[in-house]
Amino acid sequence: MRTSSKLPLAFGVLVLAGTVAFAQNQTQKAIAAATAAKPAAASDKAPEFTDADKKRMAEIEQRPEIRDAIQNAWDDKRRQDIDYIYNINSSAHFSDMSGPEFATFRDHYGLLYNNPMLQRYINAIGQRLVPKDSPNIYSFKLLLDPIPKAEALSTGTILISTGMVSMLDNEAQLAYVLGHEIAHIEKNHAYTIVRMSILEPALNAEKDKENKEKRALVTAAVTFATGGIGGVMGGWNGAGVGGLSGLAGGLLGSSLIFRDHNTITQWDDVYENEADEESLHYMLAQGYDVREAPRLYARLQAAAARDPRIGLGFMAKEARMKARTAHIQTVLSGDFKPQWEAKLKAGGLTGSSGEFNLIMAALKRDNGIIAIDYDLFAMARDNLEEAVSLRSNDPRAQLYLGKIISLTARTPEDRQEAEDHFIKAIQYDGARGAYPDPHLEHALHLIGENGDKAEINNEIQAYVALYQREHMGSLPNNMAILYDYLTLVGDTNWYAAPAAVVSTKNVEAIRTSSGGSTPLTGPQVISAAETSPVGSTANPQTVNVSQPATGAKAKTAATKKSGGE
Repeated sequence: MRTSSKLPLAFGVLVLAGTVAFAQNQTQKAIAAATAAKPAAASDKAPEFTDADKKRMAEIEQRPEIRDAIQNAWDDKRRQDIDYIYNINSSAHFSDMSGPEFATFRDHYGLLYNNPMLQRYINAIGQRLVPKDSPNIYSFKLLLDPIPKAEALSTGTILISTGMVSMLDNEAQLAYVLGHEIAHIEKNHAYTIVRMSILEPALNAEKDKENKEKRALVTAAVTFATGGIGGVMGGWNGAGVGGLSGLAGGLLGSSLIFRDHNTITQWDDVYENEADEESLHYMLAQGYDVREAPRLYARLQAAAARDPRIGLGFMAKEARMKARTAHIQTVLSGDFKPQWEAKLKAGGLTGSSGEFNLIMAALKRDNGIIAIDYDLFAMARDNLEEAVSLRSNDPRAQLYLGKIISLTARTPEDRQEAEDHFIKAIQYDGARGAYPDPHLEHALHLIGENGDKAEINNEIQAYVALYQREHMGSLPNNMAILYDYLTLVGDTNWYAAPAAVVSTKNVEAIRTSSGGSTPLTGPQVISAAETSPVGSTANPQTVNVSQPATGAKAKTAATKKSGGE
């Protein structure tokens, strides 16, 4: 009897051991497969698909429905890029849009930087970097956007923001950024992303189906074995047996050992590393100093530390900057080192050119101005100070540097510094008279300091006169406030009528020139406004438009009409 009772027990133990071994073997295989296919989120290495996975993906790619899906997805991507760049290029027609329409358009698409010389310069640098044997056609364009960013489209268009260029110290750094984007196109990274977005889910779906079949098979085997053992053994050490079978079932049932079919591998680091390496080769081929690439990221890191909003663009994200810097340093000190060192010794490497400094004065100024609109005060001040240092006689740069200092002023010294820049803007714009704003800013400073009333009066009138010339005779929207300012300094008579009010009686002709065909200078416009009869104003911009008599003349005309004097 003892012998017969031991036989079922021995058989049961053997079955359990074999079942658990089988379960563990399948579990280990599943874990290995899941590990091999994990996304490379924290690594700069390509996802390590097994040879079997690669072979299966190659087979999947040959299926007609998969080929069609890849092509359709790629066509959609290219259509989106075509529509996007069309709208970007159409931003040149913003003069046809109202304020709200303009804001909506800019939010959705962006705005080309309206500086043809700079656009030509950026495009020339980019075209020089394109590999000579490239089958692709490129175009390089500047966006007026203070956030540092650069992007390569499937159309062959490479966009770079003024915010990005304003961060650059030299032409070599510009070449690195443009070369990096060129490499994304040359290496077909966008197509690869689209292709893998179709292939990976297809591969995962097939593997998921197989894994489910394995789970069902193993679960059935464990259930059979443990059920049989339970029947044979009754309650003998049931807790131990239940624990073993529960362990096997828990491991097999857990989704942790099977790859999530919704997970798509992110190859950002892989693409970025390849683009960096190619960009360094493009730079070196044109004689640019490749050591400037990591220096650019140091500059971006410093800027983002001062204002984290700089990191809202992909270029200046903290994690990306650290990863890029580390990889570039590794490349520069590795196999690539003998190449750039040999070129350095042979004839030197180019860091920048005189043309770069010339164009940067305007770009830093305009990016600083747009940065004020985004409340990026640190960037705005940095850009405008650099613009003034590059070209001190630029009245627009002086004006907006004064504005950003005035806007963020905390002390009387700060306010005086802003005033100094407004005075310089008036000085450098003296003959042309293209900028009304410095006159108003100067007047406001004098009001705040209880300055000379006559000068305040003259500066407000100068502002209105220059404004009208720039706006076809229209008056500033805040004329009621300007009259208040004039009243504060004792002038209750001066009045400016909009040139859009047309009359043919009791009027003075609006002056468009100094008597001949020569346009009035800025000082002449201001003088005409200040010396004309009380209430009248000169408007040299609008042609063939006259304005009604104002002030004393209007009063006289009205009196005669009513039968008075």
